[in-house]
Amino acid sequence: MKKTILANTLLLVAGASLMFSACTDKFEDFNTDPKAPTPDQMKEDYASTASLINTMIPVMVLGQENDYQMIDQMIGYEYGRMTSAKNAWGSAQYYATYNPPVGWMGNCFDTNMPKMYTPFFMIRNITGSDGITYHWANLVRIFGTLRVSDCYGPLPFSKIGTGSDFAVAYDDMPELFDAMFAELDNAMAGLKAELSKEGAAATAKSLFGTADILYQGDLQKWLRLANTLKLRMAMRLVNVNPTLAKQKAEEAVASPDGLIDSGSNAAWSTFLPGGNSWHKTNILWDESRVSADITSYMNGYADPRLDKYAKPIADGSYNGLRSGIFNSSNTLVTTSLYSAPVVTQTSPLLCISGSESWFSRAEGALRGWNMGGTAKELYEQGVKVSMEERSATIGSYLDCTDGPADYVDSDPSHPERNIAAPSTIAPKYDEGASFDENLERIIVQKWLGNYPNGWETWADFRRTGYPKFFPVVDNRSTDGVTDARGVRRLPFPQSEFNTNEANVKAAQGYLGGPDNTATDLWWALKN
Repeated sequence: MKKTILANTLLLVAGASLMFSACTDKFEDFNTDPKAPTPDQMKEDYASTASLINTMIPVMVLGQENDYQMIDQMIGYEYGRMTSAKNAWGSAQYYATYNPPVGWMGNCFDTNMPKMYTPFFMIRNITGSDGITYHWANLVRIFGTLRVSDCYGPLPFSKIGTGSDFAVAYDDMPELFDAMFAELDNAMAGLKAELSKEGAAATAKSLFGTADILYQGDLQKWLRLANTLKLRMAMRLVNVNPTLAKQKAEEAVASPDGLIDSGSNAAWSTFLPGGNSWHKTNILWDESRVSADITSYMNGYADPRLDKYAKPIADGSYNGLRSGIFNSSNTLVTTSLYSAPVVTQTSPLLCISGSESWFSRAEGALRGWNMGGTAKELYEQGVKVSMEERSATIGSYLDCTDGPADYVDSDPSHPERNIAAPSTIAPKYDEGASFDENLERIIVQKWLGNYPNGWETWADFRRTGYPKFFPVVDNRSTDGVTDARGVRRLPFPQSEFNTNEANVKAAQGYLGGPDNTATDLWWALKN
């Protein structure tokens, strides 16, 4: 009988548990190398848990080329309008035109759940749910869970691993966020307790330095990441539970452990097996170009970061590619006409930028929360940090009153793709402007500062309606996805219907609408 991805993960973990716990004397006699360290010795020197953490962290930013292509490139970068795909991959259905094949829509779940839970349960079994690596792994699990939930909505989380049945019940989204916040607080408290021990920080750097692809064993920076994740999760809830959103955001900002707030503590992944996957897909494989939305806004602003993000085309200008061009014989895209991203084989991959927390704090301040400054102050600091992080000279950017530029397609044979700017929003902060105008301003700069992390922008777009994007050129949705609102979520994966049918069908009832790409997530903007 075919098992679900989650069931297969739990089976792998069950086997791994036997290996590490030596459940019977015979098993131990048969399977233990007398020269190898015992499980207790491995626990003491972190040898096994370091390698497991190393396999788990890539769920936060996918480095392997196929995982990256099918999830980050096709979904996050596309729906966050960072890059635009010109490649239909031999199909009349793909994400950019809002009609991805059923077989693709489970990739985010089917790839990330095993990446999280196989090593997480092994670490839990080795450590007894205590110690540095357990709390660290739990933090990574929460980060990865938010990414997967941002795709589908309700997920198995709090009930995973609590029983013997491989069929796991889903949490509805309010339960899921409550559970994630609780586990996040536990993980941070556990890490802080471990780091308070004499010599623990230096020991962690020594033992985990090569295994940690984000911070080289600097667990104080992981605490910054944890607070930034809490702030990120809080912002999801502004429309549905503003009281909890305010509480958690203020907790994150007030924490003495700090936030990711500069380029020096931004999270960039060095997991580049075979080279940077963004470079492969965009440069070597020629599959995407910088989004026309990015170049429209940045051209209009004369943005100093533009040449850090995009390469000029033959005439020296920067011009991106419209999203959702169905690449058939009569619409074939000549990629040389559009700006390629600035990326090399050795460029690290962005997980969380140095500027994101400043813009989240600016939004919180705009909503009247205690974020440690005014909305204007925090917004302007976010722009400054982003410029510094990208080695751009800010100049008079914060006084710019120009809006995004109109878009003229670089291919003169397709004048139908020319389109007026989607917004008039300018970088200069206006304290006399409406709430909505300043919210748009903040979210636009958060988007530009997060380049090319499209996942967070897709979430912001769904909960706020900003940034304002061009409509896709060819909307082929059969679910009722509109040009104005875009894809709202992905349907639950077929793998879950194969053997976890009762639970995934129950989860469909949590959605408040059909299990398709047009139904809002619980926290998304309702309009």
